[in-house]
Amino acid sequence: MEAKKKTNIIALSDGTPYGIAAVRSAATLAAFFQASLTIIPHFSFNGKPAQSENFDYQSWIRQNFPQINTQIKEEAFSLKSLHHFADESNSIMYVIGVASHEKNTFFNRKKALKFIKPSRLPVMTVGKDAPTDPQWREVFLSIDIHRQEKEKALWAGYFHRFGKSNLHIIHTAYRDEFLQQKTEDNLKFIDKLYQNLEIASNKEVIDNHIDNIDLHILQNTDQYHPSVLVIMTTKYYSLIDLLLGAKERRLIGNEEGIPVLCINEREDLYVLCT
Repeated sequence: MEAKKKTNIIALSDGTPYGIAAVRSAATLAAFFQASLTIIPHFSFNGKPAQSENFDYQSWIRQNFPQINTQIKEEAFSLKSLHHFADESNSIMYVIGVASHEKNTFFNRKKALKFIKPSRLPVMTVGKDAPTDPQWREVFLSIDIHRQEKEKALWAGYFHRFGKSNLHIIHTAYRDEFLQQKTEDNLKFIDKLYQNLEIASNKEVIDNHIDNIDLHILQNTDQYHPSVLVIMTTKYYSLIDLLLGAKERRLIGNEEGIPVLCINEREDLYVLCT
């Protein structure tokens, strides 16, 4: 039997508290997914390089995560060379720290979304603090009237398959029969997918219709206690999205400091082989 190819997780860090939090989060994810870790402190995006602050990543990793196979790439990476390296290294995820304002770290929300959109890998966005739950035990995703989001459900399922995380599916109840039926069809699709993959999940219904269930979860962390929120990014922007920003812009870099795993809707999205 051919040995399974080792996977890798990439952390982009500028040495600020947000960048260091990205490394700390990526290290816990590497342990969780039994992957190696690559730290990239020098990268540029749209011609603007990250001004990496002096931080001893090697010593920190040796002290906190000695069991993880870690490398630090000191050369500068552009977006193109970063994607090329990700393919060559069988990387499964990027991890970046996102702040509300660019002055605090390299990635503000606007720049983070420009980084996320062309990626075939999921991108985990974190705040300036290490994850409150390094075991990633409570994984949340929302289901609504839109088409089945297989990729989002699959990636949420990986957390259960690797670490037996609890999966929480939050959906709303519609008074309109047509909208309610569309939601139920999507839930049935997820049920069948998880049954085939032997993945357990919990469902919770919100009685009142809420336009942005993901935002509702983040605004009620005392009720839900999410370790991570798994979302799909907006593929086609509407006029409202262009004027006010896509819904995911309000989710990444959130004040609650909850990690958000962003997944793009695309044919060549990276899928784990487990």
